[in-house]
Amino acid sequence: MNLLNIFKFVLLIFFIFFKALLADQINPLKIKEIANGVYVHIGKHEHFYEEDNVGDIANIGFIIGDNSIAVIDTGGSHQIGEALRLAIKKISNKPIKYVINTHGHQDHIFGNTAFISEDTTIYGHYNLKKFLRERGSQYVRQISEAGDKVKGTSIIFPHKIIAETSSDETKKLSNEIKINLGNRELLLVSHPTSHTYSDATVFDLKTKTFFVGDLVQEGRLPTMDGLTKEWIKLLDEIDKVDYEIMVPGHGKIQTDSTALDETKRYLEILYKDVIDGLKKDIPAEKIIEIAAQSEKDKWLLFDRINPGNVVRTFMRYEWEY
Repeated sequence: MNLLNIFKFVLLIFFIFFKALLADQINPLKIKEIANGVYVHIGKHEHFYEEDNVGDIANIGFIIGDNSIAVIDTGGSHQIGEALRLAIKKISNKPIKYVINTHGHQDHIFGNTAFISEDTTIYGHYNLKKFLRERGSQYVRQISEAGDKVKGTSIIFPHKIIAETSSDETKKLSNEIKINLGNRELLLVSHPTSHTYSDATVFDLKTKTFFVGDLVQEGRLPTMDGLTKEWIKLLDEIDKVDYEIMVPGHGKIQTDSTALDETKRYLEILYKDVIDGLKKDIPAEKIIEIAAQSEKDKWLLFDRINPGNVVRTFMRYEWEY
């Protein structure tokens, strides 16, 4: 082989290798500073893992203190988590000391894998590990079906629970803890079963920014995976918090209670319509057709999400009637 052919061969190998690198290249997520030191990426109102979506459907963000950084939710795949990590590195070289998961749904926790290399401590609701164990086989199947576009994605369990415990960690003393990022305290709270049985919130005491996960949603219809009546009660408690900015799990950043009120309204109508159907002995398949239909034009993905919400509400309250 002469020198020209060797050069052509090397050039070909280089371009093949370079193309492979480009295929795997991950770009930093687009983020917005919504308060001093508080950054958020707004997820898309799309279906999870369908077409070109690699799990970028939830709102995720981070908060920077004097000494360290806390991430609140990490997205729906390793790729989204890594894109978030790269976005953080563009802003600050402080250590990413904490990841806080607001609940166990895939679009909020699958990016955890990207932060393992940072020696990050992952916090979650005291039931989050149980939640992920119960959903494990389902989640792994979804990862497998999505294929190479979400390669590297896996379930990472929380390292610590959001709860104050006795010194031997055998008794839960309260459902909240504080972590300090350096001149910046965050209040982390584990809540009773509502959207799921693993819901937690994060409140930045410095800027009064409130990350509420999927307990509040804007635009995209909420998914009921817990107890509808209890979720409504929890929203009443959340509404009492003295926040200035609210980050819902999906949709636009809030500076008032609009999204909270809309979420609560939907849940109240869903619950009322299902209970009315149960009281009148209307067949379940008919209740699915009629419950919460007055909300149909007010939410995205209604036809896809509402039937499941009706079924789960029916099953959880059927025994009462």
